[in-house]
This record gives sequence, C-alpha cells and structure tokens, in this order.
Amino acid sequence: MRDLGPLLRPRIIAVVGASSNLRSPSGKPVRFLRESGADVTVYPVNPVRDEVAGYRAYPDPSALPEAPDVAVVVTPGSAVIPAVEALAERGARAVVVITSGFAEGSGDEGVAAQRRLREIAGEHDMVLLGPNTLGIHDYARGIPLSFVWYGERPIDDSGAVAVVSQSGSGMTSLCDRLLTASVPVGFGVATGNEADLTVVDLLEHFAADDSVRVIVTVFEEIREGARFIEVCRRLRAAGKPLIALKAGRTESGAAMVKSHTGALAGAYPVLRALLRQNGVIEVEDLDEVPPMAAAALLGAYPDSGGIAVVTNSGGAAALAADRADEIGAPLAQLGPETREQVRANLPEFAQGRPVSNPIDVTAQNVKRPRAIAEIAAALVDDPGVGGVLVALASAGGPDGLAWVDRLIELARASPKPIVAVILSGQESEGLRNRLRAGGVPVLSSPAMAVDTLHRLHRFGASRRAAEAAEAMQPIPQDPVPLPDDASEFTTLHWLREYGVPVVEQRLATTPAEAAEAAEAIGFPVAVKICSPDIAHKTEAGGVALDLKTAEEVSAATERVLGAAAGSAPDAVIQGVTVSPMVEATLELISGIHEDPTFGPVVLLGLGGVWAEVLGDVTMRGLPLAHGASEGMVADLQGAALLRGARGRAAADPAALERLVRALARIAADHGDRLQSLDLNPVAITTSGEVVVLDAALFARPPVTPREAR
Repeated sequence: MRDLGPLLRPRIIAVVGASSNLRSPSGKPVRFLRESGADVTVYPVNPVRDEVAGYRAYPDPSALPEAPDVAVVVTPGSAVIPAVEALAERGARAVVVITSGFAEGSGDEGVAAQRRLREIAGEHDMVLLGPNTLGIHDYARGIPLSFVWYGERPIDDSGAVAVVSQSGSGMTSLCDRLLTASVPVGFGVATGNEADLTVVDLLEHFAADDSVRVIVTVFEEIREGARFIEVCRRLRAAGKPLIALKAGRTESGAAMVKSHTGALAGAYPVLRALLRQNGVIEVEDLDEVPPMAAAALLGAYPDSGGIAVVTNSGGAAALAADRADEIGAPLAQLGPETREQVRANLPEFAQGRPVSNPIDVTAQNVKRPRAIAEIAAALVDDPGVGGVLVALASAGGPDGLAWVDRLIELARASPKPIVAVILSGQESEGLRNRLRAGGVPVLSSPAMAVDTLHRLHRFGASRRAAEAAEAMQPIPQDPVPLPDDASEFTTLHWLREYGVPVVEQRLATTPAEAAEAAEAIGFPVAVKICSPDIAHKTEAGGVALDLKTAEEVSAATERVLGAAAGSAPDAVIQGVTVSPMVEATLELISGIHEDPTFGPVVLLGLGGVWAEVLGDVTMRGLPLAHGASEGMVADLQGAALLRGARGRAAADPAALERLVRALARIAADHGDRLQSLDLNPVAITTSGEVVVLDAALFARPPVTPREAR
C-alpha cells in the first residue's frame, strides 16, 4: 500500500503558479490556506512576485528552502511538466495537479503529457494526484488543497467519513451535502484523470485508517478490477461500509464520462453485480448519499431484513409499504408481545383494531407525543424487526419535540438501525437539525428510508455470507483439459465431466447412423449440425426439431448436412448430433463471461424471449460463496418464474447451485484461456430438472513458451 501521509497530512505545502490575485483559481489555494489558520508552512511559487497573500514567494521550486510534503500545481498546462519535474528534483513527496487539458481532451498531445506525469512520479517515488482535479479537502483540520472551498467544518473532528471521487464537483458538492446533514466528513479527495493515484489507492488508504468508519466513492471507471474487489472485501470484513455512486451507467452517461475525464466506462451490469456480491452499498443519486452515510455510521447491520414502520401519516405508511414490496424488502411480522406494547400507545379509537405493520398512530399522536418513541422502543426489542422507520408529517408544533430526546437515546443504544422521515419542509427544520445532531439519520422520503434500511441489511448479510464462505474450503479437484475443438458435441461432453447437467447427445455421420441413434434415444428428437466452425446453426439451416420417426430423422440429416455445406463450404463438418426433445417450462441462459477489468464472471438469467425483451441477467465473480445461486435467482426480475409461479415447476435449487458452482470451477481452471462459455438454452423441465441443451465455447490459443517469454 502506498504512503499517502505527505499528501493527506502535510506540514509543508508549496503552491506552484500561485497568483497574487487571490480571487483567481490560481490565487485561491494560497488564500484559503492563509484563512484556514492551520499550523502548516506555506510556500507560494511565483516567478515575478516576492510575496503572495502575506507569504514569502519563491521564483521556482528549486529555490524553496526545504522540500515540501505536497505541492499544489496551478500553472498553465504548458508549464505543468517542467513544474512537476522541478518539484521531483527538489524532493517533493506528493503533488496535486489541478490544471486540466490532459487525457480528458481529444488530442494525442494531452494523452502523452499525462503519461509523462505518471513517469515522473514513478521515477521519483512521488505520489501524484490528478491532473484535472479539484484536489483535497481536509475538513477535520480545515485545510484545503484546492481552489474550491466553502469554509465549512464538520459537526466533530472524528473524520469518520471519507469521500473519494473521480469527479471534482462531485466531491465538493457531495461533501457539502454531507456536512449539511451533520455527517462528520474528514476528507474529500478528487482523483481527476488518475495519471498516478487512483480511487483504489485512496480506498486502500482509508480502509487502513482506524478513524474512518464509512467511505463514500463517486467514480466513472475502475481501472484495476482485482485490486478494487480486494479492497471492497477488506472493507466488508472490517465492517466499514463502502457507499458507491457510479456515473456513466448508461450509453449516454458513458459518452459524457469520456468527454469529461477521458475515462472509458466499462460494462455496468458486470460492475453492478460485483458491487452487490462484495458488500458495496450502491446508490443511484447524490440525494441518497447523506442519509445512507448517516445510517451506515450507526454500525447496525441486523440479521433480520424485516422493516417496521411507525408513523402519524397514512400516506407515509402506504409509500413505505409500496417501496418495500417493489424492492423485495419484507415488512416485519410483529410478535404478540410487541403488538400489545404497540396497542398500549395507540389512540383510544384504535384499541379494538388488530395491530399491523406499518403502524399509523394518526394525527391523534399530538395528544401523546411520546407514543411514537415508545412504539419504536417496542419494535427494536422484537426479534423479527431488523430496522425501524419513524415517519412524521411535521414537527407537530411547540410540543412536538417532546419525544425527540427519547428517540435519540434509543437510536444510540439500539443494535438495530433507526431512521427518521420528516415529510414537511421548513417548518420542521429545527426537528431535522436536532435529530441529525443526535446521530439519527433524517430523510424526506419514506421510499428512500426503506431503501436505506434494506441496504444496511444487505451489507450485513454480505458480511455473514463471506464469513461462511471462508469457513467452507472447497475440495481441490484436477482441471478437465479444454476440448481440442469447440463443437457442440465435444463441448457438452466436456461440460458433463465437470458435473454440468447436459442433454443426452449422440454423434452421427450419415442419415442411417442418425436414424439408429434416434431409435436408441427415443422419439421425438432434434438433429443439429456438428461443426467447430459453425456457431449459429439455425442461420446455417443446421437444425431440425421434433422429429418423430426414423424416416424423418434420416431426411432431416441429409437436409441439414447439405444446408451446412452450402452456407459454410470451408467449415469442418463432423456430422450431426441427435438428442431427445426436452419439454421445458422455462428457458435460462448461463455461462462464463470474461470481463476485461474484473476477469471471469459466472452468468445466470432468463432465456428465450425473456432474454431479448428484459435482458434479465445477473453475474457473480470468483470465488462464489456457498449458496450463490439462491442470491443470483433473487437478483432476477423473473425470480418468481424460477420459484414456480403460475403453476410452473420450480427449478431445483440444488441443481442450479451445482450448475453455477461447476461454471465457477471451469472459470477458475481455465480463466487464462477462456474468452466465454455460453449455455443457451438451459431448460427447466416439467419436473424442475435443469438441463443444458446447447453450448458454445470460445477459447484463446494456448500460450507457447516463446510467447510467454
């Protein structure tokens, strides 16, 4: 791990290109450092000024009286490389290059200049942040290394939350929002173009910082997939939630990312699946970050996913219930003792009614303002409750704050997360501020509050699954060599050796052999061309289905062989395969995809028309946790179809688990050569069996000893 101390906790700071115009972008860094009053030494570098902002100025880095821990470079683009070279020679240990105009542009010159910055940093063992960055905000000490600084300080100096963003404005605006929400931000760091220092480097640093309890990251591209996943796992194991917002999730967003920072956004579906698999809490909008960070600081990640809602607004209750259904977050079933405690705090007119969740105390709670806090206390004690959502329409007038201290006390002591929702606006600002100052996360949306609690539960569930996976070491098995050719017949035979459930299949080279094979298998059958050179058999006229007699099989074989030879005259034709027709109630797709950033991932999704219309697919990286298939099914929009909805046979969970684990073993054994493995279709039969009907294997040639050198 790289030493980022000189960058993040410097004592000696140089500002190269510092302007005497303290309102300009190149003058503001010095002005902000002067106004901070921090106990640091500041050396402005300006070739034509003797003094800047009351500090003695120096003509160039070589004239500095001592080597800076960090230098902020705000020179014009043409002067950046000479300045960084001079700083390296002077012994600077870290550099922040704020200047833009490098790889984020469209020209080769900017790309080459950025490459040179990386080379300088590497040659001198110097940490370089940027270029094209807004720098660093040290909120705990009040030290900005930036030309953007609002002068805000956190509610305390614990530095419990760190923000790492590739976007500069994303960092500054997000930190501002977090501070407004009374979240104790320590550092905000914008990595910019990442010529040297990356988001992953910063995540590694803050993962090892005991003062940091929650990390927020906004990124456009991850360049080091394996390191990123490793640090995600390390954070999960340490109980430090990583809250991630990915910019460039769509095609249009990815194009904007490219024009903004020069980053190439990778395949988002793969990233999304790996974030979820490795315990990262992904949010979709900046508005979700402050309450999610505040909730994560509670450090409560309950076993139960059941959410309990208590409110004085029927509308809030309905919105919370709707959102719980939409995302599959269960509403807690309250125990009899809890229901009695709740009933004791309900209005008189509700005493004869059954107690259900959500709990609506109605506007009558103005007569008993402490009732909501007492109900929340009862809910926390219920073993079926994983998190509590307290929603209020407003502050409730002069007596409305009577219950707040009780709720704050309860939230601080609770092993389960408690979040508050305040529906009204300015009228309730005092209530919001009091709750936030007491450490209670406050939201304005019941739906967002449900999302927040559900994400905390998922983080805890991911931690527990990872611990269980570590305790279950797989039995080592020898790899099955890749087949010599990639025809369907040889691929299915190879898959069978890995324990993949594949359809029975026989190879025939003549119509007579095909008819004989069909007789042995039993009608009806399918006949398909067998060739390692024909991947799309249907388009080549190489498929005949539902053949019911030997005569039909013989004629179809002759037809298939002729069509394949005509459409692909140079293809190697091995014959035809004969296999039984399988009655499927549902078709899946599965396989292995080689992601250029994250390596091999195992894929599972709905096949057939569902694949074309919905794109309903999920993925997992290696290694797979025990029971991975259950989580993969849960990810799918069509999960109910696999579980037997509308009279369908449910897919055998054990068979799905064997399938994905076999694929994970194949990916581990052959990841260096495997480009992709497509199993399509995978049939779910009328009895719930899982059967692979077709497969396509794409592998790289083996590396020769000469190539390896």
